Amino acid sequence: MLLLERHSALSTQHSVLKLPFVFIRVHSWLMFLVVLFLISTVSAQGANLTVRLYSLHPERRVQLTARTGTLKWKTCERCPFKQSERLIVEAGTAGLSIEDLAVTQQANEILVEGDYRIEPSEGFKLNLTFPLRIKNGHTRLTLLLSVPLEDYVVAALAGESGSFEHAESMKAMAVAVRTYALRFKSRHAANGFDFCDNTHCQTLNFKGITPQARAAAVATRGELLWYDSKLAATFYHQNCGGSVAAAGEAWPDLRAPYLPKHEDPYCVRGAPLPWKAQLDRDRLRKALRDQGLKVPDGWRQLEIVARAPSGRAQKLAFRGAAGAEQMISASALRFAIGRTFGWNEVRSDLYEIENTSGSVIFSGRGSGHGVGLCQAGAEEMAREGKSYREILAFYYPGAPLGLSAAAGLQWQRKSGQRVELLSTQPEQESGVLAAAEGILPELEADLGWRLDSRPQSIKPTIKVYPSLDAYRNSTGQPGWVAAFTRGQTISLQPLAVLRDKAILESTLRHELTHLLIEARAHPGTPLWFREGLVLYFTESRNSAPAAMTEAEMEEALRHPEDRLSIERAYAAARTRVAKMIEQNGKEMVLGWLRRGILR
Repeated sequence: MLLLERHSALSTQHSVLKLPFVFIRVHSWLMFLVVLFLISTVSAQGANLTVRLYSLHPERRVQLTARTGTLKWKTCERCPFKQSERLIVEAGTAGLSIEDLAVTQQANEILVEGDYRIEPSEGFKLNLTFPLRIKNGHTRLTLLLSVPLEDYVVAALAGESGSFEHAESMKAMAVAVRTYALRFKSRHAANGFDFCDNTHCQTLNFKGITPQARAAAVATRGELLWYDSKLAATFYHQNCGGSVAAAGEAWPDLRAPYLPKHEDPYCVRGAPLPWKAQLDRDRLRKALRDQGLKVPDGWRQLEIVARAPSGRAQKLAFRGAAGAEQMISASALRFAIGRTFGWNEVRSDLYEIENTSGSVIFSGRGSGHGVGLCQAGAEEMAREGKSYREILAFYYPGAPLGLSAAAGLQWQRKSGQRVELLSTQPEQESGVLAAAEGILPELEADLGWRLDSRPQSIKPTIKVYPSLDAYRNSTGQPGWVAAFTRGQTISLQPLAVLRDKAILESTLRHELTHLLIEARAHPGTPLWFREGLVLYFTESRNSAPAAMTEAEMEEALRHPEDRLSIERAYAAARTRVAKMIEQNGKEMVLGWLRRGILR
């Protein structure tokens, strides 16, 4: 299969044409697009998250009331919108019951837009402006809210950082919340949404949003933490008790060197949070058995038999008469206690145990799993004058802050005779440099001119990204765009991906042809003509012709709406240029590139 990259204006003409992105064209492209699209990750810019509302206690009936104007609603994607001031939606065995004033109808779902208020039968009321989809769950409603990333960050800050008083700690939390959201997006994909609205994901509070939370999100807009060109797993917790745990203590399979064990003097100086919980033996035994955990009959002692490096309990043993013993993990014990007695009893695994005749006494400190950012410590760091960058560096050491996955990458340059390579592993990827220097003279001979090769001129640079995450987030391109060229720099997806699809050489040929075409292009040369020339000289066979006028091609390429419209425009441009060359000759048409097309 042949991949032919296609681009908008490059080089000096880019600013004239004001085209923010460039695209590729794929000959027999379907399988390649599907593969790359599935393995690519979400871009931080413009991401929307689907959140399930009332996830802990689903509602049976809700009333939606317009706060300003009217509600726009419809019962399918392609249905026309209706308008109402109030709707009542109720779950039923046969579908949704939708009451619009005095008229009631049945549907499988309803999509709502506008400035509205949700009033459930039992839960809390919400004022929202985000698109809402309500589905029927037989006896309960599934409410799915489409929330822009930055609005999600603000709501999560309101839910997770209510006690913060300092701007810098709030900013640090904003970065952690945003990174967490993008790292763990689609956590509930099997259920049709990204996140729930409770502590299982990130607690959201749409009612309690403060100016401070919104300011923190705005001040750090788009900033994320990265490790090895991938989004960091930015776990956080309420209070570490003075000892931050390594990621492996809570998640043994997680490779995260930026989440190490370390002492936290800021938490100790701020609020180490000592606590004590005394639990009745019989109730403790019942709580454990209700969660499917075995406890020996007549057990006498509960003892800690293993601790993690941070000092947290890791394994415990119930010891009974005649040497009977049952091992249990500390986390399993804490979750069982939390679900039965409440989460404010045994608040962390950092504790000591005392056994009495009728109870077990836990004496500990801290709250939560202890991995990553300690909110108490972050607040103290901010109080002592530390910036949010310093806070993040303390709790996520080795995970650089940046807008893209290129943050923290160690780029190295390797120079060839005509082309330079920019790579994180130039020795292993130097073959692409040799390939480009072999292709370039062939293209120059075919077109009849050379790239500027004066000693003081800037050599074209091939920048190879080490991962799809780094490529997509740095260039802004979707995963199905194999290469992106701006100015004298050709940005490539990881070579392993291009080689696996057998498109590395064709990709280089196309990008280098663009450099040659743009080096000679008159500023007023139409975009469709330049793109058509590149496709003509790099595509091995003609595309299926598409009937489009020059104005239609130009509009489609300048303002692309979707992939199919772009494909059609490129096919038309290639066909049009091929016909021009057939009628006027290659030399004449290439001359028009420099002088402008003759009418």
